[in-house]
Amino acid sequence: MGKLPYYFAHQNQYIAALAASYGVLTIGMVFGWSAPAGPQILENGEGNLNLTDDQFSWTIAFMPIGGAIAAIPCGMMLKSEGRKNTILFFVLPLLLGWVLLTWAQAIVMMYLARLLQGFAAGAYSMSVPIYIGEIADQRIRGTVGSFFQLMLNLGMLMSFSISAGVNVFQLNIISGFIVLLFGPIFMLMPETPSCLLKRGHKTKAVETLKWLRGPKCDAFYEIEQLQLEQDALLSQPKKSMKKSLFTPETLSALLAMIGLVTFLQMSGINAVLFYATDIFMNASDSLNHEVATIIVGAMQFFGTLLAAFTVDRVGRRWLLMISAIIMCVSHVVLGVYFHLLQNSPAQVENLEWLPVFALSLFVTMFSIGFGPVPWIMIGEVFAIDVKDLASSLATFTSYALSFMMTKTFNPLRNGLGEAGTFWLFGGFCMLGAIFVFLFVPETKGKTFDQIQKRLASSKVYFRAEK
Repeated sequence: MGKLPYYFAHQNQYIAALAASYGVLTIGMVFGWSAPAGPQILENGEGNLNLTDDQFSWTIAFMPIGGAIAAIPCGMMLKSEGRKNTILFFVLPLLLGWVLLTWAQAIVMMYLARLLQGFAAGAYSMSVPIYIGEIADQRIRGTVGSFFQLMLNLGMLMSFSISAGVNVFQLNIISGFIVLLFGPIFMLMPETPSCLLKRGHKTKAVETLKWLRGPKCDAFYEIEQLQLEQDALLSQPKKSMKKSLFTPETLSALLAMIGLVTFLQMSGINAVLFYATDIFMNASDSLNHEVATIIVGAMQFFGTLLAAFTVDRVGRRWLLMISAIIMCVSHVVLGVYFHLLQNSPAQVENLEWLPVFALSLFVTMFSIGFGPVPWIMIGEVFAIDVKDLASSLATFTSYALSFMMTKTFNPLRNGLGEAGTFWLFGGFCMLGAIFVFLFVPETKGKTFDQIQKRLASSKVYFRAEK
């Protein structure tokens, strides 16, 4: 953490948030790997192994399995080792995963590679939002929190784009090299003031806050307020973790977060992204599938960029509801296209652009709402004493559902058909909009204390707040 000239408001908070989110970019390349790599491995015979469709499906699925497994241990590490050290630790399994994937001589090596990459994905999905939530002040917390999904989508777009000009081996090498750069960059960033204060490093916490907020901030006052909050928690009668989790505010936060990550996954996003190229190949023989996949990745990145500029203006709830409703419409359109393609091909003969448009609209709206907002809120809604464990539970749910969706996507397509599968996803998106309307609080512009009081309230969230 060096001294930098201070040119604009919140400058160093943006720098630290971007540095942490660089790790998420590397995870984005893990997510984006399967869509372009699948056809090259299965159809072109690239790589050291000849895989069946089922073996490649398991190769994809081991990543979310790793994410689910890592969630609970990562929560413990965040508490014992701190935010910064936890993020740095998971560079090692991520890098080892790319090494194994590149030089795999047996299918078990590919499974292990994706499992290790999943460990890092699960860890970063909870540790990076918590890190960003603790370094950012409330005025820009939504904007810098959206960096998580922005960099995730940029990583996927990079994977889609790079793969158009290289083979799988070269894509793996480039992805591993990008991981190597992350460690040295993030080592220059500070630990969060809250974490430093909990460890008794008050002077260091003040210095860090001054670096983050700029020379004009009253760092001593902010640290004293944070100290009072932590002392108040310590002075309360000692509660077991079970009792802490069953307080009204924590239960409300858990309901909101587990519901959000459930509908995030049930929207079909990971299944769509993992099999994007495959979907376009089924939609039309004349489409340039690689270009279509890159277009979808670009629209996903654009959507998150738009979210970064709107999330602290429009608010979390509105973005989530608008996102879910338009995702539902996109799935309905895709379902209609595939239904007509199967039953009346002549009617969609000149509509080969429609699946690209519908999928692009879907990923754009996902990236505006259900992509970034749950990961912004995971760093906002939980009290300090339960944040690590509660975030672990939400992350575990997300990756367990991601595994389920990844493994059931092809069976769903075989059983319900392409049209039925997309209509099912559309139904879940509509249910997601209703869930947000009823159970998800607005956190825009609120302090952590205000959010906790709102969560402890018995009022229904859609009622007007004074």
